Amino acid sequence: MDVGSDVNFDGRATGFEVEIYGSSKGHIRMRVLWDDLLTEVPGISRGGLSILDAGGGAGHLSLLMAERDNRVLLCDPSREMLNMAEESVRDAGLEDLVITRHSTIQDLDEPEAGFDVITCHAVLEWLGDPEATLKHLVRYLRTDGLMSLMFYNQNAAVLKRALRGHFAEALKEPDTNSQGCTPLSEETVRTWLADLGMSIRSKSGIRMFHDHLPEEARNGDRLEDLLRLEKALRKQEPFASLGQHVHLICERA
Repeated sequence: MDVGSDVNFDGRATGFEVEIYGSSKGHIRMRVLWDDLLTEVPGISRGGLSILDAGGGAGHLSLLMAERDNRVLLCDPSREMLNMAEESVRDAGLEDLVITRHSTIQDLDEPEAGFDVITCHAVLEWLGDPEATLKHLVRYLRTDGLMSLMFYNQNAAVLKRALRGHFAEALKEPDTNSQGCTPLSEETVRTWLADLGMSIRSKSGIRMFHDHLPEEARNGDRLEDLLRLEKALRKQEPFASLGQHVHLICERA
């Protein structure tokens, strides 16, 4: 993979928030991801963990984890995103549990004890060198800690091209789009993790059906029916490998 530049969301943070978290796709993504975390990382629901939310943006996940009495360090290179996160943290009265850092993942100070859990969701696909960033993340993790890694799935990019009738493009390896986002091969990410001494505890597909449905099937009562479907089949193949995002829970091998 060619090494490019990391994408910073300053200048488009508000639009991104509306497009993702103000939409049905953001609703599905967050609900399925959170259900997956509560299932696969049960310590989050009990509280008391030290967590790094790497590239955590406006802090939606950080707030959910802090509400369970976990201590969260949220880092992001976008000052605009952090402003949104800090406002939400203040509104929720969680300033004692959520600390923000205006920093890239690579520039964070390495903690002495390491974090119990690291979450890194929809970040790798925006980086010029995602493999190098993973190396930093693993160094921040304590020996018996867990990493929750979610990334834009190359399979989903190919499937979307084919369903839109772009058959020639579907035969090509998906590359960086106009926004600076590059879908990743699950096989490649698994290789990076194995080289870093990480093993996979679980895999789920996030948003497997939503993006291929007409608008009327994603609104109102239909949205909750769709959410139940997405949750029920998120670990079943071939669906899990076709989700917009792949979600891996990893631990040191």
